[in-house]
Amino acid sequence: MTARSACWVWGFFGLGLLLSALLVARQQVGGDQLNLLARGWLLVVDGRWISYGNPTSAGGNAPGGVTSVLVALPLYLWRDFRAPSLLVYLFHALAFLLLDRTLKPIFSPRERVLFALLYWLSPWRLYYSGFLWNPNYLYLFGAVHLATALAQRRQASFWASFLHAAALALAFQIHASFLLLAVASVLLYLRGYLKVHWPGLLTGGVLASLPLLPWALDVLHNPAIAAPQKGFLGRGFLYVFPLLRGLLYLLRYASLSVGGKMGFFDISRALGPAADRVLRPLFFLLAEVVGGVTVLIPFAAWVRLLRKHGHQTWRRPWRRLPPLASDREWLRGYLIWAGTAAALVFGLSPTTIMAWQALLLFHVAVLPLVLWLGSLSRRPRRAPWVTRGMALYLGLTVLLTLGFAFATPNYRCGGTEGLDLALRSDHPMLHELQIVETCPLPLNQPGTWWPDVLPETGTGAPPQARSSKTPR
Repeated sequence: MTARSACWVWGFFGLGLLLSALLVARQQVGGDQLNLLARGWLLVVDGRWISYGNPTSAGGNAPGGVTSVLVALPLYLWRDFRAPSLLVYLFHALAFLLLDRTLKPIFSPRERVLFALLYWLSPWRLYYSGFLWNPNYLYLFGAVHLATALAQRRQASFWASFLHAAALALAFQIHASFLLLAVASVLLYLRGYLKVHWPGLLTGGVLASLPLLPWALDVLHNPAIAAPQKGFLGRGFLYVFPLLRGLLYLLRYASLSVGGKMGFFDISRALGPAADRVLRPLFFLLAEVVGGVTVLIPFAAWVRLLRKHGHQTWRRPWRRLPPLASDREWLRGYLIWAGTAAALVFGLSPTTIMAWQALLLFHVAVLPLVLWLGSLSRRPRRAPWVTRGMALYLGLTVLLTLGFAFATPNYRCGGTEGLDLALRSDHPMLHELQIVETCPLPLNQPGTWWPDVLPETGTGAPPQARSSKTPR
């Protein structure tokens, strides 16, 4: 059974690599992508390192210049707008491989297969694996968090603490949702789920925070870079809806319920208007109706986890995890405390939680369902139903992913709710990276948008691509 399970795991892994590769090949460029590409472009061509990231939902910009480096490195090898997404692709693969290796001793063979299916072939993970965006890097940091926490459940380790702190510091410079992991680490430490090697923790945190030094100097000259402009602390607790919305996303990640741009299907660009009239309602039915029903399954898994183990985890706040507790018991507690951290962060958030703002906890969203279905599969009467459900999930997630690749805005040029941008100028970057050649954009349109750090070259004919420095 173990060898057969391993074949299924690696078969699912190969299928996920192919589907993600299709998405990478078909990705499109919107405003967020242009802002990121501009940072990488300036570092590669001009040697100019932008010390801050993209604008954030709460105002200001993400701190640190890590995103500039992440985008620039692939551009050194391949001058194409799709190149940086190959690093996102790699991060996703490393995240799964790390989680699979970490959880393999805890899982039964069937649970390992379930995890490969529900995590690696999740439509949510697949969708965010194929285009350039800050949150899309975060799956790897969530995996490192779990792996280094489990490695230190009984004994602190210099390198595990080093990596744990470095992951938090780097995630902080990529997206503000790093707080989900940071608060979870504090709760896990206080409850005895995580030992800390303080020299390793400090060394990793300090080294990974070095890119913040240029950012701090730039903030002194331009405080608007770091100034939040929206919302207030505790908004989620006051209005309740933002808190509930964030928790709902943790349920939806483990389901087929997709929304936002993930659900804007327009088949006419790929197959023509006649096919669109037939297929668009079917994809809407799958994503909204069938997907909405599937949210009840992870909800039941979380209810089971909290009902059976929540009272043991939460009662007597001073009680720490017993030293003789099994790794499986540790994992259940990790999920409960990570979920508690999510509720705290969602409640304190100054803005309403959006679909991408909890991707750091994607593994946390999926694991309760894996544990529950694994338990059901050990019952002779329930096991066939679990197998049939897995087969149905596999077919529907492949269908959804093909819909993403050929019909949703981040993966098609134009169409309904497309990533259509009109730019007020032109720039060599748009041509050297094959952006306008792949999907033409209206250029030299006065009063329209422009990437926040990219110098403008004025109006007129498209400038010739070149490798010399861009005018500042």
